[in-house]
Formats: sequence, C-alpha cells, structure tokens
Amino acid sequence: MNGRRCVVLLSALAIGAGAAVGWRWRFRMPLKEFTRCALYMAVLDDEICRNELEGQTVGEEVLCFPPKSETLQERYHFFLQRNCGKSRRQLQKEIGAMEQRLEESRKTAEEPKGPLEIVVVSGTDEME
Repeated sequence: MNGRRCVVLLSALAIGAGAAVGWRWRFRMPLKEFTRCALYMAVLDDEICRNELEGQTVGEEVLCFPPKSETLQERYHFFLQRNCGKSRRQLQKEIGAMEQRLEESRKTAEEPKGPLEIVVVSGTDEME
C-alpha cells in the first residue's frame, strides 16, 4: 500500500511539473504589453520610413507621406500580425535594432537626397 502511494504521489508531481513547464513555454507575454510593443514598433517604423524616404524622387515623382494618423493604424495591425508568435526577448531584440536604425536614419535625414532607382527583380511569374 505504501509503494502505491509513493508512485501516485511521484506521478502527480511529474504531471504538475510538466504542466508548469508547458504553461511557461506557451506563455509569451501579457496582451497589454504585446500591443504596446506593436504600437511602439509601428511608430518607430513610420519614423524610419519618413526619415529615409520623405523627399526622395523616383523618376519625376517626389515621395511624400500621408499624415501619421492615417499610416500608424495599418502599421500597428501589421506588427500585431507579424509578431504574434514571438517571445518578449525576441521583440525586445527587434525593438533595439529598430531604435538603432532610427538613430542612423536621423543622421542621414539631414543629408541631401538624390533620386532613387527602382530595381524590378523578376522571379517566377505567378500571374501567367
């Protein structure tokens, strides 16, 4: 009888430990923090694009962006979808890289801008 209790107790502990490890592995981050990261990434991306591309010319057209209020919502939803399976550590790493790129784009934003060249890379034609 004593041996059975020991086996039941050890198996219950093993199941509990496995459940805790599984829960911890699946748990990424709280929703509020995740949405805040997605919004921050959207703001960073918008600012980087504006610094690098605003005022550039493509052919005879000069690039200008719509107001931020119109572009942030689409970027926000893009980052929500793109990052839904990532951990807090992965998101912090990406945010750090974006912050560094923003600093670099601020330095290049002050330099004179020349015309951009558009290169079309043709791969498999899916439209045919």
